[in-house]
Amino acid sequence: MPPISFIAGIFATIAAAAALPVPQPGEIRTFKDWAAGCDNSANCEAVSFVPDQGGAGYDGWGGPIKIVRTAGSEDIFKIRFLFEADSMDRYTMLIDGKLVDTGPIVQGDYAIEIVGEDAKKVANAIISGNQLVLRGPEGENITQISLAGSSAALRYIDQKQDRAGTITALVAKGKKMFKPSPSTVPVITVDQWEAAKLAPDTSALVALAEDSKCKEDRYGLVEDQAYPLGKRGQTYRALVLISCGSGAYNFSSAPYIGEFREDSSEGWTFTPAKFDRQPSWGGEGGLPLLVNAGWDEKDQTLSSYGKGRGLGDCGNAENYVWDGEAFRLIDASAMDECRGAYDWITTWRAEYRKLEQASAAAK
Repeated sequence: MPPISFIAGIFATIAAAAALPVPQPGEIRTFKDWAAGCDNSANCEAVSFVPDQGGAGYDGWGGPIKIVRTAGSEDIFKIRFLFEADSMDRYTMLIDGKLVDTGPIVQGDYAIEIVGEDAKKVANAIISGNQLVLRGPEGENITQISLAGSSAALRYIDQKQDRAGTITALVAKGKKMFKPSPSTVPVITVDQWEAAKLAPDTSALVALAEDSKCKEDRYGLVEDQAYPLGKRGQTYRALVLISCGSGAYNFSSAPYIGEFREDSSEGWTFTPAKFDRQPSWGGEGGLPLLVNAGWDEKDQTLSSYGKGRGLGDCGNAENYVWDGEAFRLIDASAMDECRGAYDWITTWRAEYRKLEQASAAAK
């Protein structure tokens, strides 16, 4: 008979799963040379594109802008510029030839990050402008950004955050006070099993691949992988990633859950991994497919990162956590347009905690 702690863990996981909504990532909208989107907490982002023909032109493009605004009462507001800083230490920003801002350039993910009230002042200039030019300390061009569509993108954020008609709106300004809507990020309870190293051997993986739907898509160099998921009682589990086709920069994998029982002579058995929301690469209704998959053994998180083209400026990315029975979406980002916006928009986020942490918090 299984120990009481095992039974309690299973029921706690089932109850937590039933309480969670099915993940519904937010929509990304395109407005001329900009895109905007929000996650499930109405935290929103707007990103600039390489302009269409007839816009600001391609010659001066050196990287996009991302505008970030949270929906809560803290109202975090940031404007970020993405480019290679090299040895430059200061910048000058002009919109339609007028000086708007100047400041330091730093080494890091975002060479320029403007925050708070300074960011809002720059955003107001962006809304009413046509072209933004960013220059280095010697007057050299860093990037040129078309502002066509920026006003519509930021108006969309006003609407999604219920700011339209309030004093906090960027575009749809009004006189009403803004009252942030309470937004709860889903919290996933994960039931990790006792650590164990047992995983299927090569012969078991080859047999699984030969019996899978991926058989016809396996060509060239293939690499199947198996990772232990732990042990409970006499049962071991493992995550198996079967190579399922590849291209120039995308490598597909079909995820399976392997199970081995010490009291059985059957050996390893395999079933397709379950997801609360199907990975974007495979689509709904078919075999789950991951692309450029990554696995974090410590946290038992699984990633998929599908690039629409080699530059990485479009595609879909998801991260999942193993809750003991299925993979649950903890964050997602995407970019539909392949136009230079390689910092994608976040469309979903959730938090997770281990079963013992959830039990302690409930006491």
